[in-house]
Amino acid sequence: MHNGTENTANSLEGIIKNIQDKGYNIVKVSDLVYNENYEIDANGTQKNNV
Repeated sequence: MHNGTENTANSLEGIIKNIQDKGYNIVKVSDLVYNENYEIDANGTQKNNV
């Protein structure tokens, strides 16, 4: 997906509906990231600080 293009914006509603129709839930990336005792390294990997 590319932000800033008209086609992406026009297609997004249908894409989300198709994903949800298949039983998936749409969540924010921030809901997937551990918040306590973790850090994210330069490669985007979450690492436990404890």
